Amino acid sequence: MSMLVNIGCGDVYVEGWKNYDYMPHSSHVSQADLLGRLPLSDAQADVVYSSHFIEHIPCELVSGFISECFRITKSGGVLRLVLPDWEELCDTYLSLRRSGGEQHEKADFLMLEMLDQCVRRVSGGELAAYYARLNSEPSEQREMIEFVRQRTGYDLHAPVRTLPGNRWSRLIKNPKKIINKLEQFYIKGIVSLLPSTFRQQNVSLTGVGEKHAWMYDFHTIECLLLQAGFKDVRRMSATTSAISDFPFEPLDVNANGLPRKGAESMYLEAIKP
Repeated sequence: MSMLVNIGCGDVYVEGWKNYDYMPHSSHVSQADLLGRLPLSDAQADVVYSSHFIEHIPCELVSGFISECFRITKSGGVLRLVLPDWEELCDTYLSLRRSGGEQHEKADFLMLEMLDQCVRRVSGGELAAYYARLNSEPSEQREMIEFVRQRTGYDLHAPVRTLPGNRWSRLIKNPKKIINKLEQFYIKGIVSLLPSTFRQQNVSLTGVGEKHAWMYDFHTIECLLLQAGFKDVRRMSATTSAISDFPFEPLDVNANGLPRKGAESMYLEAIKP
């Protein structure tokens, strides 16, 4: 029987797979230290998949994560990664900026999206404030709302997903969340004692896994994969794969058949010799 692994899955998991996340919200997802040794033996997995996780890893730890993916993959097994495509983002930004006129706002959004996710110091950052402004003027901002959806896969019109139960009942059912809340209070208390200028320039109170730690184009991620021992690194798309019976929905496309993470994602697969 094939072993299929989904690392850093968040709320997007596949039943029958081994789904792992740092703070799972579902019984179908197991808790794991995603930057440490993964809870699998050597050469177990036929497929290892990870979507929009690697860009959140501090760049000095990325090689270790890819090496862990290599370790758990069988000979002949496939690693499929999905992540923001820095080259595509830059090309689209420059094209829009050079077009000028009404395209400037779209270029402004791409600049905001790229930079805010790397430098924000509070949860949501400037991007959340921008989304709120678009949502406050849905008729006037229809074109930009659609542009955001095409680029990121994020539908500003979609209802916010809420978990069952009230806030306290959810915390009680998940002790790790209680610990996390206590850690946040502790960190905020310590931070409040720091000099304000140092705080404003150097301290971030964003959530775990919220910020982008680095960006990649195909060449840079290919080099990392080859260095780890993978071979035959190839570009794919949201609807193409060398993996037999790959579940494009829900992993890479939504129920409407559109890319789940928008047009700016890069899809690639590599084989373990």
